[in-house]
Amino acid sequence: MENGFPHSKELDHISIKASGCPNSCGQHHIASIGFHGGAKKLNGVLAPHYEILLGGRIDEDKVIFGTSVIKIPAKNAPQATRQVIDSFKNEKLTNESFGEFFDRKGKDFFRELLNPLRDLPQLEEAPHSYIDFGSKEKFSLEDRGQGECAGAVTDMITDRLAEAERAHFQSKLALEKEDYSQAMDHAKRSTVASARALLVTEGMDFNDDLECIRKFHSLIIDMEIVSGKFTEMGERYEKENSTANKDIVSWWVQNCGELAEECRDVNNKMQSEKSLRIRVGGDDKKRGPGQSFQKIDLRGVKCPFNYVKTKLKLETMLSGDHLEALLDLGEPEKNVPRSIKNDGHEVLSMEKVNGHFKIVIKKA
Repeated sequence: MENGFPHSKELDHISIKASGCPNSCGQHHIASIGFHGGAKKLNGVLAPHYEILLGGRIDEDKVIFGTSVIKIPAKNAPQATRQVIDSFKNEKLTNESFGEFFDRKGKDFFRELLNPLRDLPQLEEAPHSYIDFGSKEKFSLEDRGQGECAGAVTDMITDRLAEAERAHFQSKLALEKEDYSQAMDHAKRSTVASARALLVTEGMDFNDDLECIRKFHSLIIDMEIVSGKFTEMGERYEKENSTANKDIVSWWVQNCGELAEECRDVNNKMQSEKSLRIRVGGDDKKRGPGQSFQKIDLRGVKCPFNYVKTKLKLETMLSGDHLEALLDLGEPEKNVPRSIKNDGHEVLSMEKVNGHFKIVIKKA
């Protein structure tokens, strides 16, 4: 972008921030133009990518988080920035800020504008396009210290926890402005995001918020993985809506924040122990002499949940036990074995059988 635009007062208010951290360390979510680093395969090759968020800003009385618009290869990010700013310069109204311009045009306008930048030439035509900025080496996630599945699980959990914390922050702002309807909506959204984060560790994901809350109650709260005081949140979730009064909304704002904090602490503990098993008790691993051979059918289970279910099954078994897992062909047959090996287990055999993939694992 260097020297791409002459100095102009109409662009002074535009902020550009980038982060590769799931905790939003680079504050990309509050930038006019934000870039959140990631990875994606193009033409069969893993390439660095950025998720582009637009329209974020902080005013005196409110915070507006950027809207996720599109995910593009990292090497196309400078061109994307040029096109977005050119569009603003050419089509903005008099005295219209970039945030207001984005609100008026909408997500679909910018997605269509940047859609041609989603692709890259074949690797043979432009090998440099698949190498990250500041590097001369082939792009890889190896230095994460996790298999691709394990990395995806970690990112999924931390992204949802970050969403819970953002929604809690928005609920506090709305409460301060006495907008009780918005405060309640944000508080409930934060609660659901926290629940979805820890339910990943059970290999579960829900589009239905109420079902998510119910499962969270039975699998996480009842097992005392988080404090039993949050039982009341599940019971009140169905009953209390956005017409609630100040006292009720204040209760929700406080408790959703405390829940997000406890869920973050649980995740930090799992990360330090390098485990996904957060259940408390209930697993009696004592068994007499002899090796156990167990099976698990994960056909139809998408990544990374097939890895989660495999890992959780192994955590109920004794060292030296064998587990046969059936997986779909494609990404699962590549990612699950690698992640299991990185966890320290031994892969005894791998083969394609009758249109699926069979792997036999020896528990470490």
